[in-house]
Amino acid sequence: MIYQRRGLQRRLNELRVMLNDETVNKLAERLNRAGKDRVAAMWELVVLHGLSKCGQLQNEVALASLRRPDILFEQDEMRLTADVTAVSDEGLDKNNPFYELSQLIESAKNKLELPIGGLDLRVRARHETTKRGTRTVLLLPPREKLQEFVRQMIVPQLREQITTGTFPLRIAIDDDDVGLDITIDPTKSPYSTGNFAAYDVPSIKDRNPLYNALKAKAEQLRGAEGITGVIVGDGDCVALYDRSANCNEVSTKQIIDEFFRQYSSVDFVLLLTVHERRYGWTFQHQLVRNNSASLFVREECSFFPELDILFRRMLPHFPKPAMMPVNGMLRANETDYDLGYHGGYSILESNVLRLSLREFTEIFAGLRLLQDNGAKNVEAARKLSQKPSHLHAFVLSKLMEGRLPEEIKIIKTGEDNNDDWVEIWFGEVDPAIGPLQ
Repeated sequence: MIYQRRGLQRRLNELRVMLNDETVNKLAERLNRAGKDRVAAMWELVVLHGLSKCGQLQNEVALASLRRPDILFEQDEMRLTADVTAVSDEGLDKNNPFYELSQLIESAKNKLELPIGGLDLRVRARHETTKRGTRTVLLLPPREKLQEFVRQMIVPQLREQITTGTFPLRIAIDDDDVGLDITIDPTKSPYSTGNFAAYDVPSIKDRNPLYNALKAKAEQLRGAEGITGVIVGDGDCVALYDRSANCNEVSTKQIIDEFFRQYSSVDFVLLLTVHERRYGWTFQHQLVRNNSASLFVREECSFFPELDILFRRMLPHFPKPAMMPVNGMLRANETDYDLGYHGGYSILESNVLRLSLREFTEIFAGLRLLQDNGAKNVEAARKLSQKPSHLHAFVLSKLMEGRLPEEIKIIKTGEDNNDDWVEIWFGEVDPAIGPLQ
């Protein structure tokens, strides 16, 4: 996810002091369940924890309507009721299944014994214009018919060209419903490329994922006393990006202003995301990710200064982002754990080696070898040509010299990391496995 699990665990522990165990247990259960709700639970956790450091916090207090918003927060004379949600472009992605098609083509290539990668997939689009705006739709088969499409339309053409020895393989499909250009060049393995029109840039103020998420929460806040708002976490949604709208697009502010116009039960919207910036002039400089918050308050609400101060105080209590929302959303759908420092190591001195503690333990447990170079999917990696493992060569050279580890140290890291380091100190030549001197 966007934040490391250790950082999330500390916040779960600290929330147990402020909220009841049942509430925290439900959050932990959602965070442990793979799927898009995991990202929503992550944002809810860090917001609840951050606000708990700024004032009196309660969770899911029933309104007169019997609805239970996520947050009831009080600080001095300010009383705030809010709901937390996460928004993504998942619905748009399902209607424009570019990545699913590319994966199915890759799978078909494997069955035809073609090398991994080397695929260039280009998809045409149509632009549907109405009085309210323009919608971009990729010319692809429906999601539920993709497998049949690949099996009937693509695989036979690939097989025919392979039989005749035609390389690179090329397929062009152009009709009213599907527009594709496929090139497969085995010499470009293992890399693949693709191109398609941006279908997720919002062009209609009240018909986009951000507006839909806000609308779904508006009824939840109806009848609440004091200031009301929706806190939106980024689950990979283009509508949250800070950009200037052109003639075919609407900006984030235009979407939220339209929401305020239609729903008077909400006073503010807070957008939470992560910004990434590279410091320096070359790609060797480190990428720095920071939490970012954008506050929007309806004109009739006079509490902008108080809300601005509150959320500025809340944000430093968030964990340090480990990845951008697009990658965090992908990882949230995986059932296993992220890699740690796998594949990373350093030789500190001629006889001292530092490597990932998790990788070291997995090697010790027989789940992987040094030669796997820290690959996440070990079985798949072993099917590809392997680069020589310098880590394996170093350890093997020490053994051949007759040197055994004489000391092992664990170097602990912080909550913003998901692994520790182990340092292995090799001793002098041991006559048990080396020549006598």
